[in-house]
Amino acid sequence: MSTNRVPKGVRGGGQFAASAHTEPALHIADTDLPSVGDADVEQIRTLAQSSDPLVRAEVTSSIRVPDDVLERLSEADQPTSVRLAAVNTGYAGTADRAAEDPHPLVRAAALAGWDLSDTNRERLTSDPKVQRVMGLISH
Repeated sequence: MSTNRVPKGVRGGGQFAASAHTEPALHIADTDLPSVGDADVEQIRTLAQSSDPLVRAEVTSSIRVPDDVLERLSEADQPTSVRLAAVNTGYAGTADRAAEDPHPLVRAAALAGWDLSDTNRERLTSDPKVQRVMGLISH
């Protein structure tokens, strides 16, 4: 492995000094889709089908996300990060939906929901896995 470090003691030198390098061989494909914040409902629907879970998680933050898309992004086959983003939207119904989630972190996030039913709140309050998560994040 060769490095282009500037020797210590030379002005502007040292381990973290700037050095010449080539540009990365990476090209991000152009897309016709706008950012999530600028997308209309149909574009949100398209973005929600992205293969990238980060894009799907970002879709949940749109004020234009339709209920059926948010429900789809809350389903158990979605990555935990997407389901967690969905429950954190605060939209009606998301907390009760997340109360049934297989991952305790998502269920713990549901516990903070304004729309969580009393029945689910009691159940999650006594759920040992949810309580373990709550203990970990509160210390």
